[in-house]
Amino acid sequence: MFRLPPTLDASPIFSAKKLVNTNQARRAFAAELVSHLRQHGFARLRNYGVAPQTIRVLFNYHYLFFNLSLPAKLSVRHPGGEAPERGYSSWAYEKTAIVRPDLHDAPNLNAVSSFRSRQIDVSTRSPNAQLLDAHEKFAIGHPRDFSFPTPQLAETLLPGFNGATRGAYLKIMKACNMLLAAIELGLNVPLGTLNPPGTSGTGTELNLNFHPEVARDMTDGGDVSMRRIRPHSDLGVISAVFQDGVSASGLELEVRGLSEGRCEFAPVFVEREGDVVLLVSDTLERWTNGHLRAALHRVGLPPETGTSRIPERRSAIMFFRPPPTADIGPKLQFVSSDNPARYEHITAGDYLRLNKKKHY
Repeated sequence: MFRLPPTLDASPIFSAKKLVNTNQARRAFAAELVSHLRQHGFARLRNYGVAPQTIRVLFNYHYLFFNLSLPAKLSVRHPGGEAPERGYSSWAYEKTAIVRPDLHDAPNLNAVSSFRSRQIDVSTRSPNAQLLDAHEKFAIGHPRDFSFPTPQLAETLLPGFNGATRGAYLKIMKACNMLLAAIELGLNVPLGTLNPPGTSGTGTELNLNFHPEVARDMTDGGDVSMRRIRPHSDLGVISAVFQDGVSASGLELEVRGLSEGRCEFAPVFVEREGDVVLLVSDTLERWTNGHLRAALHRVGLPPETGTSRIPERRSAIMFFRPPPTADIGPKLQFVSSDNPARYEHITAGDYLRLNKKKHY
């Protein structure tokens, strides 16, 4: 049976107290962080530099924004296509299933989920079925990203929304910078190898995700098949996942170390308000030449309670990405005659565009 790794205390990296913030403590934390990321693809963290109050305020505005009228939300709509996401994307707008089509009709996935009361005969599904994700989102870019600015919601619609979300973005981005430095320390590579100084953070994006209440029978079957979010990995370097509250969030991570051909997912939850789940993403896998593998994850459905409705769910995710011009081929420190380069060289911007074109 899968057991979640313990929540790590990141205070050796973030605390200003000299007693705690020693080189020995920093190195011990960095080594344990990298060990979790290598073994599981994720780590649960506490005291990582963002106050729980900041996350609480973020989710308060999260709730208020998605409760606005549809015309109000559409006033800041993301147009779709290959450009980075900025603004509001409407319900069932994204198609993450395209990233890993091999997983979505796999019989073992239908069998292992404890959240489903019925099995889907995939042979009866329409070959033209659309696999859609049943969620809305609002995507926030860096305040200094003038090439792809974030649409600003009219202050009269929700006073304080733009300022609060921008403030949370900057605090979370700063924490991600420091966590990436800790990963470099744990990997024993020079500082700046995975996050060169002077990069503006313009590729980084904070998503507010809202999964509305839906009828349970809409989640599979027919010509339109919806899940909350289908199995996928993220495109950036690391992803910081926050949820509204504690306990089970719906986030499920692939269980590693199973026999070949088996694929199972286990729910991952946070134990205290403000904790974060840190995921390895595609770019970090590419840079480390597979030393750290991207976390395959999805959002599962809650257990059957006898009702025909699935309750709503809220989350926020910081996708920490390199600038668009960065090369995301393997770094030289991770390439050798025994471990030749596994990934081609491509810029982060081209990689993002190729994948976004598939999603929308």
